[in-house]
Amino acid sequence: MTAIKPRSKKSGFTLIELLAVIVIAGIIALVSLPVYNSIKPRLSLNAETRDIASDLRYAQQSSVTEQVNYSVVFNQAQNNYAIVNTATGQTVKNKDINQAISIQSIADLTSDTVTFNVTGAALESGSITLVNAENLTSIISIKPSGYVKIEQ
Repeated sequence: MTAIKPRSKKSGFTLIELLAVIVIAGIIALVSLPVYNSIKPRLSLNAETRDIASDLRYAQQSSVTEQVNYSVVFNQAQNNYAIVNTATGQTVKNKDINQAISIQSIADLTSDTVTFNVTGAALESGSITLVNAENLTSIISIKPSGYVKIEQ
């Protein structure tokens, strides 16, 4: 007698199963797109705020590491800023702010400049207020100790 081989089961997906997955993914994308578009301005504002705060901290750390003052010079009219080594006058970094975000105001900073000394302290305290197209604002505060804080 010959042994009967069991039929092997084919593994894989049928065309109908694949189409069902594609349709479900499409429906999820259609539902989530308006939600994403509604939160995108806030996400952009938060991202730009974090970038500026990060660059302020970079300037502070550079001043401590190299034992020279570093400044972050804001240009509200051109919506950008630069990190400058004040000892050499060399611009370390230029950054244009996202076009959807603008600098609304710069308070208590002489010449719109934040300068950190060799101990990491800011020469003066102040704040930078950013605004997006939906009038949502975000504030970056700089304390005399050099503490950089993001306020929503």
